[in-house]
Amino acid sequence: MPGRWPISAALWVRPVAVRTGTPGVAPAAADAALETRVLATGMWLWLAADTFFFAAWWFSFFYLKAFNNNQAWRPAGVDHPALAFGLLVLALVILMAITFWLASRLLYGSFLFSLLAPVSLVLAIAACIFQGYGMWHLGFGMTQGGYASVFAGLTGAWLIQLVGATGWLATVLIQAREGGDTVVRAHSAATFAWFPLYLAAIGVINFVVLYLVR
Repeated sequence: MPGRWPISAALWVRPVAVRTGTPGVAPAAADAALETRVLATGMWLWLAADTFFFAAWWFSFFYLKAFNNNQAWRPAGVDHPALAFGLLVLALVILMAITFWLASRLLYGSFLFSLLAPVSLVLAIAACIFQGYGMWHLGFGMTQGGYASVFAGLTGAWLIQLVGATGWLATVLIQAREGGDTVVRAHSAATFAWFPLYLAAIGVINFVVLYLVR
C-alpha cells in the first residue's frame, strides 16, 4: 500500500506519457499532446453550448411567427432587409472561415500561410464592417414587431461573436513569428479554426431563417 500512491500520482499527472509506454518520451511532448486534447475538448464543449444559445433565438422566431399576437409579428412597413447585402456578408464569413482553416493546416512561416492568414483577417474585418453597417440600415427599428426584435437580437449576437473571432484571429497572426505562440503552440491556432467555421454555419442557418422563411 505505501508504494501505490506515487504510481497513482504519476498516472494522474502525465496520463498521455504513461499510456504511450514509450521509453524516452520527452515530458514536453506529453504535455503538448495533453494540451491539444484539452483544447479540442474545450472548443467542442463551447460550440455545443453556443448552439443552444442560437437555438433559443431560432425557437423565438418560429414561436412568435406562429402565434402572431395582435398581428405584431411583422407590422406594415417591416420587410426583409436587402437579400444581396445579407448574401455578401455571409459570403465574406464563409470565405474567411475556409481560408483560415486551410492556413491553419499549413506549415507556419510558409508562403501559403503568410498569404492565406492575412487574407482571412481582411475578410473577417470586412464582414464585421458590412454587418455593422447593415444593422444600422435595416429599414425598421428593433421594437417594430416580433420579426424586427428577433432579427436585431440574432444578428447582433452573431456579430458580437464574429467581432470576438476577428480579434482572436488577429492575435494568431501577430504571434505567427519565430518563437511566437502560434508557432510554439500550433495546435492552439488549429483548434481555433473550428470557431470561424462554426460561425459560418450559424450564419447560413440565420440567413435561411431570417431572409428566406416567409
